[in-house]
Amino acid sequence: MELFETHPDVKDVFMPFNGMKTSELQHSKQLQAHALRVMGFVQKCVARLDEKEKLDKLLEELGKAHFYYGAPKKYIDQVGPQFVKAIEPSLKDIWSSDLKESWTQLFSYISFQMRNALTAAEKAKRGSK
Repeated sequence: MELFETHPDVKDVFMPFNGMKTSELQHSKQLQAHALRVMGFVQKCVARLDEKEKLDKLLEELGKAHFYYGAPKKYIDQVGPQFVKAIEPSLKDIWSSDLKESWTQLFSYISFQMRNALTAAEKAKRGSK
């Protein structure tokens, strides 16, 4: 939710949320479903940390998918900090600066690979014209 509060223009990129008030988003089944997809994706990434090729392929596919959704690259970097902020209260008993840094590094890597895939998809589309 905080992503939409701190960056209200992000709502306009998500077609199902376009034009919705932030207060409406709090009860949105579509937003809940999207959040669960993000959590599932993060779980897949963590499970593939020791399998770089599989992880990179997963991130490439997601980056390309976001290109076709019309998601601007500038928003990709916003997700990680919001995710880290959101999970901290749930992990308060074990939360540490090292744990925060680990999650931050993971999302930096996710963002980097997704941006690369988006850029490659943009170039491929321009090249096919």
